[in-house]
Order: sequence, then C-alpha cells, then structure tokens
Amino acid sequence: MPPAENPMINLIRQCSRLRVVLPILLALVGLGLWASVSFGTENLANLPEQVSKTIRYEIRLPRALCAAIVGIDLAVAGVLLQAVMRNPLAAPNIIGVTAGAGLAATVVLVLLPEFTASLPDDHFLHTNAGAILPAGAFIGAMVSGLTVYALSYRPGSGASPIRMVLAGIAITAMLGAITTYLLIAYPDRNQAAIQWLSGSLNGRGWDQVHFVKWYSIAALLAVIPMIPSLDALRLGDDAARGLGVRVEFIRFSALALACLLAASAVSVAGNITFIGLIIPHMLRFIVGSKHLALIPATALGGAALLLYADLGARTVQKPQELPVGMITALLGGPYFIFLIMTTRSIR
Repeated sequence: MPPAENPMINLIRQCSRLRVVLPILLALVGLGLWASVSFGTENLANLPEQVSKTIRYEIRLPRALCAAIVGIDLAVAGVLLQAVMRNPLAAPNIIGVTAGAGLAATVVLVLLPEFTASLPDDHFLHTNAGAILPAGAFIGAMVSGLTVYALSYRPGSGASPIRMVLAGIAITAMLGAITTYLLIAYPDRNQAAIQWLSGSLNGRGWDQVHFVKWYSIAALLAVIPMIPSLDALRLGDDAARGLGVRVEFIRFSALALACLLAASAVSVAGNITFIGLIIPHMLRFIVGSKHLALIPATALGGAALLLYADLGARTVQKPQELPVGMITALLGGPYFIFLIMTTRSIR
C-alpha cells in the first residue's frame, strides 16, 4: 500500500496551480468584458460618437457587469451546495431556488398587469412593476430554498443531504407545475414570462447591477470565514464534528448563502442552467477540492462563462437575440456527455 500523501505537499501543489489558473481566468474575464462592450447587435462604427458612447456605457457595460456578477453568484452557489450535499453534481436548481424564482416571476409578469390596470397612474405598483419583478423573484427563490431545508430537517439528526435532494426535487416539481398552469391559463400574457424562464440578460441595466451587487458582495464576504468548515464537511459529518465544526450551523449557513447568491442571480437574469454545476465540477479537476483555491477560481470561471455565453446570444443570430440560458445549456450538455464517455466507472 503506497504511503499517504503529505497534506502540506498537496496544499502547495494546489496553490501553485492557482497561481497559474487565476491570471488566466482574470484575463478571460477582462477580455469578455471588453468584447461585450465592443460587440453586439449594432455596428457602432456607423453611428455618431455620442450615440455609440451611450450604447457602450449605458446599455452594454451594465449588461456585461450584470452577466459577470450573475455568473459569479451561480458558480459559487454551486460550490456551496456541492460542499453541503457532498455531491459534485449539486446545483441551485436541485434545491428549488430556480423553480421558486420562476413561479414568482411568472406571477408578477402574468397576473400583475391585470391587477395594476385598475390602479391610478401614479400608484407605486403601477409605476414600479419592473422593480417588483426582481424583488418578487428574489423572495420566491429564498422562500423555496429555505422551505427545502425545513422539510429535510429532523430534530437530533439535522438536515441530511439525501433528504435535501428529495425535498428539492419535490418542491421543484410542484412549483414547476403551478408555473406551467399559469403559462397555459394566460396565453395572451405569457411571452415575457417565457423569455424570463429561458434566461436572458436583454435590457438589463444599471438598476439591475445595483440590485444584485450588494447581495453578492455580502454573501461572498460571509463565505470566507466558512472555508475551513466547508473543507471539513467533505470528510463526513462525524469527522467534521470531531474537528470541532458545528455541522448543522455550517450546513444551514452555507445553504442560506447559496440560496442568497442563486436568488440574486436568477432574480435579474432568469433561469440560467449549468453554470452552478459545470464550472465547479470542471475547476475541481484543475485546482483541487480545497475551497480556498476552488471558490475564487470558480467565481472567475462563472463570470467568464456567462460573459461569453451572453456575447454569443447577442451575436450568433444578429439582429435577433437568443436566450443566454439556451447557450449555457448547449455548452453544459456536451460537457456531461464527454464525462459519461470518458469516465470508466460512475458511482
């Protein structure tokens, strides 16, 4: 039997990889931001300078920043869920966050116009329906994710990963059924809801950037002191308790932060799949499983992927725009087919 590898040597190796990977990812993010501002459905060279400047800095730049923040949020949420559930294939849609946001957004887009039509023109709800959409989706996502935790919790044993997965599947199915009913029941109003459910960054501006950035900053800062405990959770609950980790507190906190990150992301960008799944899964092979290296690499990887996916959504079929959620799904599906074909044994 070969001797066990020294953990310190493994940590040094991971840090060495990170010193190579992080600059590459930073360069990809920077290039993606530049390309997102420079290219789009309109050729700015044919427009007056003032018009092109307005398009760059008032339309394209906030959209690009929104894409980067959403990519960071979804990717880091995926890392947290994979740590909590000890499952490298866990993602925000598994715990019902996406379904909760989708139902809330559908309610706002399908039912709110009928309600606000009878209100005075200067009424808050009448004039701020656009502001209600991200707030409603955010609340729906948070309520759904925390409901999954409550259903999976048992006094004495806490919330087990398998119960969270089962509760998430059940909640996702039920909320998805209600969303489908609303789309069928109101066919004359469902176009905006369908576009939102497909995932899109079209029309996102500085208001959405300001809405999502504070939640993202707060959640990411809160993750930092949890990193050693997340590493301990990989060893199992009993081993983590033996190391002094408050397992249930860390599990609930990590789940709440994952819900916060995913909720803020889907509230402004809609249903964007695979980023919270493939980016952590892919970078774990490159930088290792230590969260001190994995989380920053995953954050940059998520930002880069969504920046280029959104750029593709805007430019592949000009002047029409494709849903960015479709682009990420087209990228994520082949990756997992590749894994299936190259992995000798799947447990």
